[in-house]
Amino acid sequence: MATELQQLVNEALAIAREKGLKQKDLAAISSLDEVALSRLKKAQDARFSTLAELGRSVGKKLVWVDATDDLSGLVSKGELF
Repeated sequence: MATELQQLVNEALAIAREKGLKQKDLAAISSLDEVALSRLKKAQDARFSTLAELGRSVGKKLVWVDATDDLSGLVSKGELF
């Protein structure tokens, strides 16, 4: 879990940097404060709602799909992205 969590957090932070956002800017456009963002970078676990909010603040959407779903099929049908 920790590896996947860190990948999501790192991706969101990289997107924020690409947009020229610093941690305080990211906190300002999300419901997360700077302390929460700092803790999230080191976290071994996080709430789904926290990850969803972080994603939303950088223009991403966190979704839950069945592990057996054909992701490329869902994307091509417009059901995922």
